[in-house]
Amino acid sequence: MRILITGATGFVGSHMADYIIENTDDEIFATKRWMEDTQNIEHLCDNKRFTFIDCDLLDGLSVKRAIEISKPEKVFHFAAQSFPEISFDIPIITLETNIIGTSNLLESIKTSVFNPIIISVSSSEVYGMPEKEEIPIKESNPIRAANPYSISKVGHDLMSTYYYKAFDMKIVITRMFSHEGSRRGKEFALSSFAYQIAKGEENGIYEIKHGNLDSVRTYNHIDDAITAYWLCSKTNKFGEIYNIGGEETCTVGDALELMISKSDKPFKKILDKSRMRPTDITLQIPDSSKFYKEFDWRPIKTLNDICDDLLSYWRRKIRFQ
Repeated sequence: MRILITGATGFVGSHMADYIIENTDDEIFATKRWMEDTQNIEHLCDNKRFTFIDCDLLDGLSVKRAIEISKPEKVFHFAAQSFPEISFDIPIITLETNIIGTSNLLESIKTSVFNPIIISVSSSEVYGMPEKEEIPIKESNPIRAANPYSISKVGHDLMSTYYYKAFDMKIVITRMFSHEGSRRGKEFALSSFAYQIAKGEENGIYEIKHGNLDSVRTYNHIDDAITAYWLCSKTNKFGEIYNIGGEETCTVGDALELMISKSDKPFKKILDKSRMRPTDITLQIPDSSKFYKEFDWRPIKTLNDICDDLLSYWRRKIRFQ
């Protein structure tokens, strides 16, 4: 099978590529922007089943070219401006990348001769801040986007539904809740904590800067998330929307305490107001029962595994810098 992965150089896309190489005989075509950092995927670059395609989602012609080259039977659409915090500084780029970029991809597939299964990766952030009586969050929950990133993913989400309904395209929409593990950028809270711990263990500065620690999250390990995405690509439930999340709910502060407990150094926490968002989504607890039931899937790994993986990743990276 021929599989196109957009955003294959990123956190989730690179893990998806690993999963496909390790568990199937399928061929991967991976989009990347010109001069993009490919360190997450360098270990696959010499694999005969892995091919890079230069492509910018905002360049419609390059997207069409990627479809013509890959001739995909499946598409995993991970490419995005995916950092909520950064979206406050670059709202226009965020909106263009996630809405126009997604539209370019879907339009290019629609006008091609190919009819692949498309896993359209939206986000739990589209729900914004739910009311307490709406917890856990169902797929039917109101959309209350609260930052430029979540607004952009609402657009991504709605365009995906439009192309399914208008053109009968084989689209499955996922709204993944917090998912973490190795290769996660240090712009994200848990990865930032692990990076600061690993850095402090090397330089002797035992401080961890943080933002809002009261935000509630339900964490999912990247390996479980990837398995869930793969299961979605094997279904015929097109047009469906699925919440996918883990089963361990805690505050960001609880996760930080667990991370600190895994170091033998006396780290102290320091509030950094620059890490506080102008608007925050602080209650992310999913109802994933629809996905669990239809795909017979449950998460296997735990928050403890997430912390171990992030610390190992950053300790290794910093040691060999």
